[in-house]
Amino acid sequence: MLTNTLVLLASAASSALAAQAAYAQCGGQTWTGGTICVSGYTCVVSNSYYSQCLPATGAQTSAKPATTVAPAKTSATSKAVATSTAASSGGSGTGPVYKASFTEYGAGDSFGSGNCQVKSTACGFYTTGYNAAVSQNEFGVGPGAGAGPACGTCWKLTIQTDSSGQKVSNAGNSIVVEITNLCPASGNPLCAQNGLGGTNQYGANLNFDTCKDSGASAALFGNSGVGLGVGTAQQVPCTGQVGTVVA
Repeated sequence: MLTNTLVLLASAASSALAAQAAYAQCGGQTWTGGTICVSGYTCVVSNSYYSQCLPATGAQTSAKPATTVAPAKTSATSKAVATSTAASSGGSGTGPVYKASFTEYGAGDSFGSGNCQVKSTACGFYTTGYNAAVSQNEFGVGPGAGAGPACGTCWKLTIQTDSSGQKVSNAGNSIVVEITNLCPASGNPLCAQNGLGGTNQYGANLNFDTCKDSGASAALFGNSGVGLGVGTAQQVPCTGQVGTVVA
């Protein structure tokens, strides 16, 4: 009897330790972590690549295991596997707010960046809506390691100032982007923050390299006349989407 009791207690303790924290990832293709959320949160599918622990609604007070949406079966050259955030603004804030810097990359980029609307991104897909690469401290893995935990997450980006701290003409302008690529730390001070508490030269905890080819850069920078901005970033649910993920 004592042995059985100890086994049950050990099992319960293991389950508790495995519970994913509020707003943490809890499912998605290639995800090998926990799929149960802490009490008061439930695992909600955002897309095939990402499920997140969000507050339970109504009578839901306990977490539920994640479910995975199967990719749509279409041609090998272009298959839509999930919907993507591409709203020009909005997305109710749910995660913590970080100070963020914003840059841009894509076809014709002066730094030789590849076209961001390609399937060879670090995440292995791109979106027909607004998308971006995020600094390595949030992406979760380095170059050559494939898709990181941040792939498929959605963020509300709000621009406030230019690189010198001067308020831009469209201060307060926001867009929602989906993460499809990595902004590597090596050789790139903008994306070399040490953890989420570290900052780059603009005091930003995160850097988002917006994809010019998805329209994200034009939508965020607008008529500000700048190509590097500073503001805030907040992770939001991937809801109200108008784009699709192509893998």
